[in-house]
Amino acid sequence: MTRTHVHADQPATTRRPLARRALTATLAAGMTLGTLAAVAPAAGAQEHEIGGAIRVEYHAAAQANGQSPEDFFGPALSPETPIARDGRFQVFQNDQSIYWAPGVAGGRANQIGGAIRDRWADAEWEDGPLGYPTTREWSGQPSSRTEKVARGNHFEGGTIYAVPDEGTFVTWGLIRDAWWGDGAEEGSFGLPVGPEESTDDGWVQEFEGGTIRVTREGRVSFDWNYSPDEEPSTPSPEAGLGDQLADMVSGWIDQFS
Repeated sequence: MTRTHVHADQPATTRRPLARRALTATLAAGMTLGTLAAVAPAAGAQEHEIGGAIRVEYHAAAQANGQSPEDFFGPALSPETPIARDGRFQVFQNDQSIYWAPGVAGGRANQIGGAIRDRWADAEWEDGPLGYPTTREWSGQPSSRTEKVARGNHFEGGTIYAVPDEGTFVTWGLIRDAWWGDGAEEGSFGLPVGPEESTDDGWVQEFEGGTIRVTREGRVSFDWNYSPDEEPSTPSPEAGLGDQLADMVSGWIDQFS
């Protein structure tokens, strides 16, 4: 896993839980745990019990998306399976999973699926710096730059955004704080268009409206790519970065005054 500014003081891990990725992909392809035969359950069939907090989310997430649980999730393809920190997960036919862990999200389970789940897998599932999902998948606001609407999940350690025509990206730590302080997708930067990348002196992430950088000392800077007839919004120091944002905004005012 690539080291990030969120966990830069920890050694990078090279372990990747391929077993769960393979299992999830296998089940999503329509194979059962018992036989691994490529035969999907009949429509509406429930070979595996769905219970507890996972069952609550099974119904709630489907309702939030205007569908029945059978249409939104499809049948359960695995039993409830134990994972790290006494958590549980269950895989469903329609490229969906539900995850739960005690003490996370107020005890609620959360749906996650598709490209967002794939990106979470790249970040080592709940064992990585993102931890467990704390929300189900949601729809964001239209981007101030392109009017694109991203989908996302929040996690204990960050957020994953699936951006149309661009890809699926993790945002976290000071970069996410600065972006959110500017209004997130509704602010001057719009949506992320690339992953966080390491540089000689820190980390950087590209957005539709420019670049956000963070140094290894924790200082944040903005680089807008706005046109001459546009004015970038000035992030508020109240957004959670305190003196760092205040210093950054002061530098921006000096630069453009």
